[in-house]
This record gives sequence, structure tokens and C-alpha cells, in this order.
Amino acid sequence: MIRRMTLFAISFAANVVITFAVSLGIWRNAPRMAEAYGPDSPARRILMCLYLAIGPVSFYALAQLGLGRAEVARAIGLTLFPLQILYKLLTVWAVSPKHPVVLANLAVVVLLVATLATG
Repeated sequence: MIRRMTLFAISFAANVVITFAVSLGIWRNAPRMAEAYGPDSPARRILMCLYLAIGPVSFYALAQLGLGRAEVARAIGLTLFPLQILYKLLTVWAVSPKHPVVLANLAVVVLLVATLATG
């Protein structure tokens, strides 16, 4: 149980950090974001909104773990993580397996799959 919840905590924390950092970069139109995600566009802002949805849900789940409500956090992860895995794997097909964002997505997929495999 401890190891499983540790992986859930790491996965939720990674979601919070990554989604916040990327969303902030997209919002501020940081040059590195343009390199990775292309110029400012409605599609890029829609992606930011997706990240802004994943981040707070992950933060809530992480808080539930901190409050000893592991089953609530687990239920959130069992719903959120497969969705993330699917959309991140689809980026391989939609963009390119060599694109830096896709490679980062695949690293997150490994973490999420490992988390689900323990849970």
C-alpha cells in the first residue's frame, strides 16, 4: 500500500508541477514554448486549458493523500491517468516520436503506467 501511494503521490505531484510550468509558459508566450508548441494559437491555448484542468485535479488528489484519504486519490488517479496515457500516446501518431514534447509525454506515460501497474 505504501509503495502504491508513493507512486500515486509522485504522479500527482509531477502533474501539478508540469501542468503549472507549461501553462505558465504558454500563457506568458515564453520563447521556449513557441519552440516546443509552435506560435501562439487557439490550439495552443486549448492545450493550456487541458493542462489547467489536469493540474488542480491532481493537486486535489495529492491533498487527499495528505489527509489520509488514499482511496479518494486512487479513484481520481484511476480515472485521470488512463486519459492522460491515451492522449500522450496519441501525440506519437499525431506529431512525431522524435518531437521533444512527445518525448516528454512518453516519459510521463512511463510514470503513469508504473503507477497504475501498482495500483
